[in-house]
Amino acid sequence: MKAVVIAGPQARPQLEERPRPMPGRGEVLIGVRACGVCHGDLMVQAGAFPFARYPVVPGHEIAGIVAAVGEDVDGLQKGARVGLSALGSSCGRCDLCLAADEFLCPELEFTGVTRDGGYAEFVVADADYVAPLPDTLAFADAAPLMCAGLTVYSALRRSGFKPGDRVAVIGLGGLGHLGVLYARAMGGRVAVLSTTAEKEAAARELGAELFIPTKTRAAAEALQAWEGGADLILATAPSVESARSAFAGLAPNGMLVLLGVGPGELSLNPMALIMGRRRVMGSPAGSRKELHEALQFAASHGVRPRLTQFPLAAAAEALAQMHDNRLRGRAVLMPE
Repeated sequence: MKAVVIAGPQARPQLEERPRPMPGRGEVLIGVRACGVCHGDLMVQAGAFPFARYPVVPGHEIAGIVAAVGEDVDGLQKGARVGLSALGSSCGRCDLCLAADEFLCPELEFTGVTRDGGYAEFVVADADYVAPLPDTLAFADAAPLMCAGLTVYSALRRSGFKPGDRVAVIGLGGLGHLGVLYARAMGGRVAVLSTTAEKEAAARELGAELFIPTKTRAAAEALQAWEGGADLILATAPSVESARSAFAGLAPNGMLVLLGVGPGELSLNPMALIMGRRRVMGSPAGSRKELHEALQFAASHGVRPRLTQFPLAAAAEALAQMHDNRLRGRAVLMPE
């Protein structure tokens, strides 16, 4: 089979020919039909995950068809449409796992980081961590929902979001545009903050009622003018400064949720934090339960990502375009 491999930190992804893997006990083999390109894959290439195991096939936004089933697998048959997220497996025994919070498990296996992922024609997966795909979701549409979609869905659910809340989304890239789509579909009112003024038309098209070009308008002041501030800020851009500058734009009892990972440290005005009873939360991707919910919600509410498709052999180019901020929406590799 063909697979894209990153040999080590700072290495360029290389297309290789590898033997087709076989599923072991409790595993399935997935024939990959689409794999999203995530900022986390750039972090693997950069060596930003100290726990990564090289050489590795990256990719954790996987949609495909079960090609083979290992022993002791119940409920999955050859030909089933499935997806696999960054949550490759967890211990299943700790308090976090038992509370359906497996992504925080200290024994987490991270698809495409600690085990081979979906930049390949086939990938082996733990059957218990594979999610069924709704029939109405095309493979290419489903792939980005396995991480980017799940991440914003989980953040909205865990932040205490309510329909009618004002949600400010920082950044309109692959993660941010899904934040807009999910927030709108869940009944939120949305503002988009971006350093690129030319993205206003795209933000409006996705359903944003307010666009704030942060190079010419102060983010916090503009948000406070939005009926007293945002109830929730989803910081999807990999910029600590953008999150810091928007924080004072929260309404009282509002929450800043950090989703994008970038260099630097976040410093906040303690008076703004205390006097507004404002909160800050980091949020990674979600649990298996949330993944099922996010997929079903997207299928039934018309949440479909904006896509740029690439052949598998062009994975390095897709990553380069993401790194240079040249992508529109979410990049998806199509092995076939």
